[in-house]
Amino acid sequence: MSTLAQSFPLSARTSLALPKAAIEILGLFGAVAVATLVFIFGWITPEQAAVLTLALLLCLDVLAWKRFDQGRHPCFLFLSMLTLLQGGRLIAYCAGAEPYPLRIGSITTHPFDLSRDEAGIVLLCLALSAICIYAPCRWSYRRFAPPSTANVRQYLPYLYLLFYGSLPVLIFKNYSYYQYAQAHGGYVYFWVNHGEFAATVPLWVRLASLISLPAFVAIFVFEARKKWVYLATSCYFGAALPVLLMGSRMATFGLVLALWYASGIKSVRKSRLVRIVVLAFVVFLGAGMVQALREDSDTVFSYAVNPLKFVSLAGNSLDVTEVVVKYRQVFSPYTASYLWNELQFGFSPHDLQHYFRGRELGHDVTVLLNPYALSHGNGTAGSYIAEEYMIGGLAGVAAISLLIGLALQLLHHLSRNAFSLFLVLMVLPDFLNMPRGDLLDWLSVLLRSFLFIAMLACGWGLYSVAVWLRQSPATGASPAEARTVA
Repeated sequence: MSTLAQSFPLSARTSLALPKAAIEILGLFGAVAVATLVFIFGWITPEQAAVLTLALLLCLDVLAWKRFDQGRHPCFLFLSMLTLLQGGRLIAYCAGAEPYPLRIGSITTHPFDLSRDEAGIVLLCLALSAICIYAPCRWSYRRFAPPSTANVRQYLPYLYLLFYGSLPVLIFKNYSYYQYAQAHGGYVYFWVNHGEFAATVPLWVRLASLISLPAFVAIFVFEARKKWVYLATSCYFGAALPVLLMGSRMATFGLVLALWYASGIKSVRKSRLVRIVVLAFVVFLGAGMVQALREDSDTVFSYAVNPLKFVSLAGNSLDVTEVVVKYRQVFSPYTASYLWNELQFGFSPHDLQHYFRGRELGHDVTVLLNPYALSHGNGTAGSYIAEEYMIGGLAGVAAISLLIGLALQLLHHLSRNAFSLFLVLMVLPDFLNMPRGDLLDWLSVLLRSFLFIAMLACGWGLYSVAVWLRQSPATGASPAEARTVA
């Protein structure tokens, strides 16, 4: 009787949630349809349409926070990154810091504007992609209890041995990179000659340091004692500090956001908005400082005094979306080449030294706008929306964004289990980078993560045998019993 009494309210809430989700999603699509008609009839300017698009993006951020239990869903982080990285210039425009939000001018020496129809398509792509990503997540969202760590605690001694054993090697590698970058032009040399840059440290150092990230992520997920989680986190990001000082930031800050997501999944307490604001401010300030380190010293002061300048700069990936909308016929013949090469970026450097036409969309956009800038180490990032439009126009944006939304919902579903949550955290940073990255980078990272998991599994087998050999003469324990004792 008690079981039925407990299950019925949950079923009732689920049945009531579906009509609410349907009404909410239809309302969002309806608002975009009305705004599109108003734009087509010429009743609003492209700048006014940009304000409406930003309002929609911010509305989706708020909805994702509320509907997903204080942001306990990858969709919330993805939409927030989309708002910043594709809508940063729109934010600066609304704040009065950017006079021309849709002008292409981050790289080219002669900034130019899109036609009215092209500007409308760009804004429609942003709105359509955001809603299509939100819709499947909203429709299928179900709350669940924090994943149990009872069956994974046995791995913690092995993971601590790997992490703290590889940490000195990681510090040596990162500090060596930092010294080499300082002596050869800083981050620009790293971006242009990534392959040669990596070869400045011995191969065994690079291989040994690779194990620190999966070991740390596994400790963060499996460990229930907060003090040990804090210690491991402090050590890892302390070791990553030279990389930040060098000017490389997206991997580190993407990992910070992924760990925040994991903390929410592991906890039953509600996330406090104050903590979120503090975390966002710290990440925002840190990203601005790293950006300043990559440029001249005058920029440090300007970012500190005028953070809207950094927000506008963060939104420069909108240039890639705009250029592809305007010159789609230039890039579409290389669609298969772009996608194929993205599957290899997790295993090989994609720096400018190895550039050729059709290798990476962001580099080709830079060459189109300003070949001189690319030859001197400057360029745009990427844009998954640009790739979607290149593949199939507005229909491609809608269809592929729906698939991204389903993938984010799958990541949320896999977060129910401690093992699969570990895999989610290995992939999530590259998902969050998609608004300024490539469409299939995450899949390349997923394949690389399976190699890491295979390495951890082999090491665990050797570790188990070693523990068994050490304990079996005294206890007569089997390897499985020895692992439990360890």
